[in-house]
Amino acid sequence: MSEELEILKTVGQRLASAGIAYMATGSIAVNYYTVPRMTRDIDVVVALSLEDTDRLCALFQDDFYIDREAARQAIAGKGTFNIIHKGCVVKVDFIVRKDSEYRLAEFPRRRRVSVEGFDLFITAPEDLIISKLDWARDSRSEIQLTDVRNLLARVKALTPEEFAGWRSQFVTSKADRMGIRHPLMAFTEQGIAMLSSVLHHSALPKGR
Repeated sequence: MSEELEILKTVGQRLASAGIAYMATGSIAVNYYTVPRMTRDIDVVVALSLEDTDRLCALFQDDFYIDREAARQAIAGKGTFNIIHKGCVVKVDFIVRKDSEYRLAEFPRRRRVSVEGFDLFITAPEDLIISKLDWARDSRSEIQLTDVRNLLARVKALTPEEFAGWRSQFVTSKADRMGIRHPLMAFTEQGIAMLSSVLHHSALPKGR
C-alpha cells in the first residue's frame, strides 16, 4: 500500500470513528474509477461546523501538523485547510462542504468502496465529472478534461442528453445559483458543449 493510501486510510478511519462525514475526491477518486496515475494529492470533503474544530484537531494533532486557527477560519468560511503527516510529510487537503443546494445533494450520492482491504467514502463519478468540468473552466487544464474522458469511458456510457438531465434536476434558480461561486459551468450550454466534445474525442478503451 502506498504512503498516500496509508494516510487516507488513517484519515478516513478517524473521521468515521468521530462521526464526521467525509468523501475523498479529486485524483484519489479518479484513480479508483479509472486507470491509476501517479499522484501525491489527497483531497477530502468534510462536513464540519465550528463546534467540530477542537474535536477535529484532537483527532490529528499527535501525528499530523494542524493549525487550529487556520482550520477554524476555513470551517467558518466553508473553505479549505490542510494537515501534514509528520512522518511521511504527506499533505491532506480538507475541503469544507458548502451548504449550497447542489453540494448538499452531492454528499448523499457518495460511494462507499473498498480499497486494498479498507472501506472509505468517495465522490460519485457523476459528481466528479461535474466538478472537473467546473474546474476546467477556470484552469483550462487538459488534465481535467482527460480525467473526464477516462471517467466517461470506464464508468458508464453517458450521453449529452443524460448530462442535460442532471442540469435540469439540479438547477432550480438563477437567482441563488445554488450557493455556488459561479453558475456551474457543467450546467450551462458551454458545459454541455464541452461534454459533447469530450464524448466525441478519440475513443478510449472500455473499462469495468
